[in-house]
Amino acid sequence: MTVIVHQRAEEATRTPGKSCYWIAETIIDGRTFTARSRRGAANELARVLAAAGIPDAPMHVHTHGIRGCLTTSSFHEAAIWTYEEAAATQLHRARWVDPAVRQAQIDAAFRPKQGVNDLAGRVVAKPVPMDENAVS
Repeated sequence: MTVIVHQRAEEATRTPGKSCYWIAETIIDGRTFTARSRRGAANELARVLAAAGIPDAPMHVHTHGIRGCLTTSSFHEAAIWTYEEAAATQLHRARWVDPAVRQAQIDAAFRPKQGVNDLAGRVVAKPVPMDENAVS
């Protein structure tokens, strides 16, 4: 079995600062599987298929408006990759990290550390006025 994927761009979602979303779809045993991503919709679909328990197979990705197809020998392998880009870096393939895991790492980095005193929040006792008649 070969998984045949068709992907197309959602041009209405394109903004000056971001690429548009892409929709990737396939039909396996009468069930339609769909994924949506700004970068790597076919890889996102591969993760959907792997999570659904579909046995590994080669994947052919056809892009609307482009002749030919991208062939991957294993969609399970495609599921571990995504594509990233930033202002300072070109588009490149990178290992996929679950967004929930990535957010937990970010939250942990900014969480206050145990055992660190916050000087601004520390309560300082008021000085006790000395009684003039008291003998020290």
